[in-house]
Amino acid sequence: MKKYPKISVVLVTYNGEKTIEDCLKLFFEQDYPKNKIEMIIADGGSTDKTLKIINNYQRKYLKIIKLIDNPKKYKVGRGGGADIASQKATGEFILMMDQDNLLPQKFWLKTMVEILMNNKTLSCVQSLTLIPKEGSIMDRYLGATGIEDPFAVPYSLKSEVILHPNKFKYNKKEKYSIYTIDKNNFCYGGDNGFLIRKKDFFDNGGYTQDIDNFYRMALNKRKYRVAIPSDLKVFHKTSSEFFDFIKKRGFYVRYYLRENISNRDFYWISLKKNNFKQNFKFIKNVFYNLVIVPRLFEGIKMTIKQKEFSWIIHPILTFVVTLNYIYSFLAVKIFNKKN
Repeated sequence: MKKYPKISVVLVTYNGEKTIEDCLKLFFEQDYPKNKIEMIIADGGSTDKTLKIINNYQRKYLKIIKLIDNPKKYKVGRGGGADIASQKATGEFILMMDQDNLLPQKFWLKTMVEILMNNKTLSCVQSLTLIPKEGSIMDRYLGATGIEDPFAVPYSLKSEVILHPNKFKYNKKEKYSIYTIDKNNFCYGGDNGFLIRKKDFFDNGGYTQDIDNFYRMALNKRKYRVAIPSDLKVFHKTSSEFFDFIKKRGFYVRYYLRENISNRDFYWISLKKNNFKQNFKFIKNVFYNLVIVPRLFEGIKMTIKQKEFSWIIHPILTFVVTLNYIYSFLAVKIFNKKN
């Protein structure tokens, strides 16, 4: 067991009492040597039972858990929770997790680490997400697509591996797909169970936001390779009902437009920053989502392929989320609404 490297777990919390207990419980049941783990938790001023739960685990794992304050409250952005927590990492590898990430497989962390240990040409490992057997149709759909934002499915590495596995090389022996991060064929990962070599992480500016992190790696002359294991899954316990989910997506996009759009590396659409292919991909995605038919075919195809009925709401969610984003853009940029 001495051969395993030290891991720094970056975890950002805020009012997560519904999931943080299960998150910590399952993490500390992992069969990875505890003396090779540090967990840095950045809390944004939780007012529920989150801190009490963390303190209980901190007493049990005093040498492992470090609790710090996140004055900006948000996870993303320079100076945000993930940025300040990762700056304190001392491990060889950094693991990015969220407070609603559960690890039901006890071998998950050990196997993730072994993938990087066994292949020095890989920079990082991105876990797929679990489809909960008894979850709501929303939870099952988000688990099936591997992403919490249906609009971004064509940009998500996890979604693309699920929808178009033939686009990726596959290591049959180790059972993982391989993606070389590329500006011209851009997909992003970086959260919800993401392990990366610390050197590669900070060589590319550390953490601002998952999509920005990957885009900086895409712009780097060095070719960074990501492994996506087919048998390792994180349960992303979002517990979202339809209207709460739509409301939350609207909140995030308005926050992006008001406070998080400047000094970015990746732009969804920009005449100055993007080339024609990048802008066309965005416009095509909006068009496909609004006309519904392409996403309907996609949903039917995946329902049959995965035998997963939740894919049937794929065209509905992509349509509604896209409309929500258009409304949010108009509200912030045109009508300058504050709330």
